[in-house]
Amino acid sequence: MIVSLPRRFEFFLFAAFAVVALSLSCGGGDAPSHGGDSSTSSQLSPAEPSDVDIKLDPSLETTYYDVQGTTTEAIFSYIERNGPTDGEGKRGSGLTSVVWGYEWQGGPETGECSIRSMTIKAEMVVTLPRHADPEALSPAIRSNWDEYAKSVAVHEQTHVDIYNAGAEAIRQRMLEIGPMASCDELEAEIKRVWAEQQTEINEQQAEFHEQEFDRLAQQRAPIGAKIDANRVEINSLQAQIRTLDGAITALRNEIDSLITDINAVDQQITQVNQSSESAQDKQAKLVILVQQRNALQSRHNSAVDEHNQALSDREPLVAQRDQLIDETNELVDEFNWTR
Repeated sequence: MIVSLPRRFEFFLFAAFAVVALSLSCGGGDAPSHGGDSSTSSQLSPAEPSDVDIKLDPSLETTYYDVQGTTTEAIFSYIERNGPTDGEGKRGSGLTSVVWGYEWQGGPETGECSIRSMTIKAEMVVTLPRHADPEALSPAIRSNWDEYAKSVAVHEQTHVDIYNAGAEAIRQRMLEIGPMASCDELEAEIKRVWAEQQTEINEQQAEFHEQEFDRLAQQRAPIGAKIDANRVEINSLQAQIRTLDGAITALRNEIDSLITDINAVDQQITQVNQSSESAQDKQAKLVILVQQRNALQSRHNSAVDEHNQALSDREPLVAQRDQLIDETNELVDEFNWTR
């Protein structure tokens, strides 16, 4: 029987990113403070443009979740069911989340309001897969797992890099904001720039995912094409094997039937030889029986030759099919780990 092939996963376990929350705080002139729990207020004092202090305060935490399973299918089925999810409920093999926020202080300057200081915060958390029992994995699976875990870490680091670069872009944009007629007007401009930059960062993250999908699709395409071609050939070989199996079975049945018929003729020949009939009558009957037996024996020998030839023809087809199955199983495994 043909060996069944492993299931070909179509679930693409790409790492995800998420913006978890946004906290803002500010202070400026006599305007009220706005924002979330991290809101701050400050006494205002005149400031010169050279006194502007805008700094970044990023943080990064790495966490892990344990993955169960000792086969390719079991491992990715587990991740499919238990991998981390982003804010939209999309599941991935890894996740980078961020909580953005800023605090700022402003002050009047010759009748205007300008940024005196600002701290831009990006609290990032990276969640990565970690196998619960790597020692239980076969050498091949362990090697594939190690490479896969590294690729997820690299993927998530790119998300971190995009967030860090985005934070610096925000800082540069804030430095470009000049004095405004009032602190309320200044705060509105800060919020506008902040929202604009957040949108740009998210677009960059989405673009990175699209590039990853394209890159992995290109890597998988030739593997998938080879798998499909092998399966077509396997099916063709299996059809030829089934045809030969049918012929072999039919020939085996025919041979058994011929042996039964030959034995029956042999019994008749024995009965004639043991009869009390005249030699002439015996001779006449024996001539007919021997002719029948020879014809049956001739067909028997031909059927045996056909049977043996079919077996001989079948053997290389089975070997070729089994080799293709092994090769295809390896390709399926490679396909599943390419993600």
